[in-house]
Amino acid sequence: MDKGAILGALRIGEGWRVLDAGCGNGYMSKEFSKRVGSTGIVYAFDTDERSIAALRAETSGTNIVAMAGDITGDTGLPAGVFDLIYLSAVLHGFPPERFSGFQAEVGRLLAPGGRLAVVEIVKRETPFGPPMGIRVSPEELKAAIRMTAGATVDVGDYFYLQLFENRPNRPHDADGNG
Repeated sequence: MDKGAILGALRIGEGWRVLDAGCGNGYMSKEFSKRVGSTGIVYAFDTDERSIAALRAETSGTNIVAMAGDITGDTGLPAGVFDLIYLSAVLHGFPPERFSGFQAEVGRLLAPGGRLAVVEIVKRETPFGPPMGIRVSPEELKAAIRMTAGATVDVGDYFYLQLFENRPNRPHDADGNG
């Protein structure tokens, strides 16, 4: 994965509120932390409590809040405040019955104009990665996510980044796809 390409595409600003959902060891949370500065905050969120405990100890006193939890349900995080929600190589692992919970929670958490950024492995044979049957192409992702699709960015030989924007519903746009 090309971290520089990801960060360039995200254009994270000073003072942003970022949620790194499925943060693992927090390597991208730390990068986001540098970009949001002292007036911003990064929530590093993962289901692996041991990884979160280690990250919490490592980032104590910083603008990173490490929390154990699951983005496919109620996270307990504040509604409508996040400028960016970032997921890297985790969405393909969501069971179909949890995907609607994921969409609802992302919709609840994002501020108007906020963005969802999803990094996934390409849907073709690669030397590593999940089974082909659970991989998601950019087109499939755009069809599944109920938000306005933005750019698709190549972020490595085997990865892509798909951006989405949380646009408020417009009167002429009943389905919210503005």
